[in-house]
Amino acid sequence: MTDTAQKPIRLTISVTPEVHAAFTRLSAASGQSMSSCMGEWLGDTLDAVEYTATLMEKARMAPKMVMREVHAYALGLVDETGAVLNAMRSGQPITDIPSTAEKVRAARAAAASDKPEGGGGRRRAGSPPPCNTGGKVPPSPERDDGSHAAAPRAKRSTRSKQ
Repeated sequence: MTDTAQKPIRLTISVTPEVHAAFTRLSAASGQSMSSCMGEWLGDTLDAVEYTATLMEKARMAPKMVMREVHAYALGLVDETGAVLNAMRSGQPITDIPSTAEKVRAARAAAASDKPEGGGGRRRAGSPPPCNTGGKVPPSPERDDGSHAAAPRAKRSTRSKQ
């Protein structure tokens, strides 16, 4: 519902006949004007609009990342719906179903308890990876046959031999 301190903004919108008919029914059933029914409906769905707007803004900047987020969100919904349906089939109360967030926390805690002491083989922050040599290694006569790209090349003479 709109705050009385803020003056509502009046808009002229175009809707399909189906939308008009639905809000006409809602208006008649609730005893409110069609304008206030639509305003309340839009106000009640503001969180979804904000979320969608944020996703669309991100999609303009990084479309692949947003598609991964939406895909993960859809998979989460599938998992949640499956858990509810399984609970209903087995007669288990729906309130006993752990949420996806609880499952993720439990999985992370289990993974953390399975790691060996000392950080599980992770390297310290700021240290180079073990395969990093820090740059090109200067050629060494003991191990270098001069055939690789880093080997120094002999200078060619520009004069022709006579």
